[in-house]
Amino acid sequence: MCAAFAVTGQETTEPVFQPKTSSTIGLGDLTPQQQEDRIEALTEPSTTVSEPTTTLAPFDPETKCQEWFASAISVGWPNNTETLEKLGRLLWKETRCQNVNYTHASFNGSDHGIAQINKIHRSYVEQVFNMPMEESMSDPTLNLRFAYLLYSELANKGKCGWQPWKLC
Repeated sequence: MCAAFAVTGQETTEPVFQPKTSSTIGLGDLTPQQQEDRIEALTEPSTTVSEPTTTLAPFDPETKCQEWFASAISVGWPNNTETLEKLGRLLWKETRCQNVNYTHASFNGSDHGIAQINKIHRSYVEQVFNMPMEESMSDPTLNLRFAYLLYSELANKGKCGWQPWKLC
């Protein structure tokens, strides 16, 4: 009878880091305490693993860098054709779809990762992710997340979210 209850082949897995996303982000309009709370919520590891988005908005098959779209959507980028195609153009323009970071041979010393986050954002990046910019912006998921923070902060103020990359 005891053998009937034996369980074999069970594997335990470590929780996977899944940044929490919000449809609206405007860190500039929050109080200092709200900013701290938001940063904590954005960087807190999740103990649950959600299914990745499998259905992408329709886009031209010739769109560049589409291999990054599912990751971008998972960190907050809108799943719509216009945004994804422009994000693809941005990633192609900046890195030819490569995650260029401070260890990469063509690193220019100022910009980091797939979306080429500039060093002028160092203190903001380090505040949000609580780690050195070089480390966090080398992770393409965190890099895309921060790119979305920049984009959405401007868009929420009625400005062109693509301005940090001069795509307006």
